Amino acid sequence: MRARSFLLIFCGAAGLLSGCSSADSSDVATTKPESEIPADSQLEAVRVTATQPAQSLSLPGELESYFQTDISPRVSAYVQRLHADIGDHVRQGQVLADLDAPELTAALNEAASKQKAAEAVLQSSRGTYQRLRQTARTAGAIAPLQLAQARTQVITDSLNVAAARSHYNAARQMTNYLHLTAPFTGVITERNLSPGAAVGASGPGALPLFKLRQLNRLRLRVAVPEAYVADMRQGNPVDFSVKSYPGRTFTGRISRIAGSVQAATRSEQVEIDIPNPKEELKPGMFASASLPITRPQSSIFVPKSALVTTAERTYVIRVASGHASLIDVQQGDENHDQVQVFGKLKAGDVVLKNGTEDVADQQAVQVAVQ
Repeated sequence: MRARSFLLIFCGAAGLLSGCSSADSSDVATTKPESEIPADSQLEAVRVTATQPAQSLSLPGELESYFQTDISPRVSAYVQRLHADIGDHVRQGQVLADLDAPELTAALNEAASKQKAAEAVLQSSRGTYQRLRQTARTAGAIAPLQLAQARTQVITDSLNVAAARSHYNAARQMTNYLHLTAPFTGVITERNLSPGAAVGASGPGALPLFKLRQLNRLRLRVAVPEAYVADMRQGNPVDFSVKSYPGRTFTGRISRIAGSVQAATRSEQVEIDIPNPKEELKPGMFASASLPITRPQSSIFVPKSALVTTAERTYVIRVASGHASLIDVQQGDENHDQVQVFGKLKAGDVVLKNGTEDVADQQAVQVAVQ
């Protein structure tokens, strides 16, 4: 009796469990993980390369005139006449402005008068000395002391003439400062004063009368970070672009390297000479320069798409003997569509071209190497 009851209870429980198991298996059969990759599908793969590519370093820079200067009066005067204005092309030595300073003209006339007076005195004393020498040929006619005094007077008067001539030259030079000239060929980019304005010698806060800049030859100045200083070589080509000419690239060559790293910015100043015969580029423009750099050692590069980045790690999927391995890497420099990586990879390893989290470690995969 007890055996029959136990059998009935066991059968009921077995039937209940059988029903639950059947329902669960039905649910599992109809649910398929989205991340599962078909076993018969082939994934694209590439071989890891170890190269020493010529890379480029993109840095901001600023265009400056090869020569630029402020033109200011060196004497106190009034602006009498202007011969140039903003935008005018001027030649070296061309007069840009005339100034008026009556006191300088008066000083020049006074110096000229003193020079002529000194020359007249010298001419008189020299004539006296010559006559005394002629007379001294007659024995006892002229005392030797009188002849020596006349000779000394000639020497003194000649020195006075030299001093007067120096004063005259100095006064004439001061009057030459009343004519401002261009020190080199260029373009007037600024004019600050008008005729009639009082001007004086340059000092702190004094405005220049003109600003002159050379436009047919420019400098591009770039601050190169300390990490790339060793890659800079004179003569290396440099490409750059400016916002004023979108889609256009200009080229120059490294002409000067400062040879010292600035402590404040940890960078070295590099200058690139830019021929500008058509004067399309202007001083003050900001430029985006591309400087070539080359690393001395070979580096491992993989396609950017091969990297898989999660919250915990960055890795690539290496495939060997039909199985995947997740290799942790660190990113380095980028070169077009390739990225430098550091990890347990070597040249010739096969990695998936398009990394994905759907591939698990040691999973069997089929690849087609490109």
